[in-house]
Amino acid sequence: MKVSAYIIAGGEGKRFGRPKWSVELGGEPMIGRIARALSAIAEVGGVTVVARRSIEVEGLQAIPDSPPAGSDEAGGPLVGLYTALKDTESDWLIAAACDLPFVSDELFKRLLTECSDDLDAVVPVQPDGTPQPLSAAFRVATCLPAAADAIADGRLSMFSLLDRVRTRLVPFEELAELPGSERFFFNINTPEDLKMAAEIIRTGR
Repeated sequence: MKVSAYIIAGGEGKRFGRPKWSVELGGEPMIGRIARALSAIAEVGGVTVVARRSIEVEGLQAIPDSPPAGSDEAGGPLVGLYTALKDTESDWLIAAACDLPFVSDELFKRLLTECSDDLDAVVPVQPDGTPQPLSAAFRVATCLPAAADAIADGRLSMFSLLDRVRTRLVPFEELAELPGSERFFFNINTPEDLKMAAEIIRTGR
């Protein structure tokens, strides 16, 4: 099974105040932390960043969103995932959001152990019970046309893709033994979140 890895970087980060992919955390680009975690499982093409527009990320390949013909390019993360699925030459890919700085290679390796011929997506569930499709594994052959169909129907939620494919939701209880699991899904949405993440890195707790 060939695996590739993509970071879904999104747009300009208007709510946050600047693009999240450009944010520094703990003395380094936040996106670099995520790329290191992904690099352990990226067998095809290294780690690639997908963003709304053309960007430059030091040390990483970056590609712009490439939505299906006739669709609105401002389609959010599903268009980013579609772009990754269309770009890769692998059997499966791991997609991770650029604002989840505490994901780990152990998490991604664990998700990949669930991939099988009977599944099209393997998605972890957060401690609050919410699935997190922007830290998940996707079978390329089935998820690419399903994502295109969802976008064509104007269904731009990541969950509209999961509804169309055979999805395994991995309960958080099955991930809890992994180191750092309590922080895997800490999401940077505000400057206050960024300060909290920096404090976690500084103190180690």
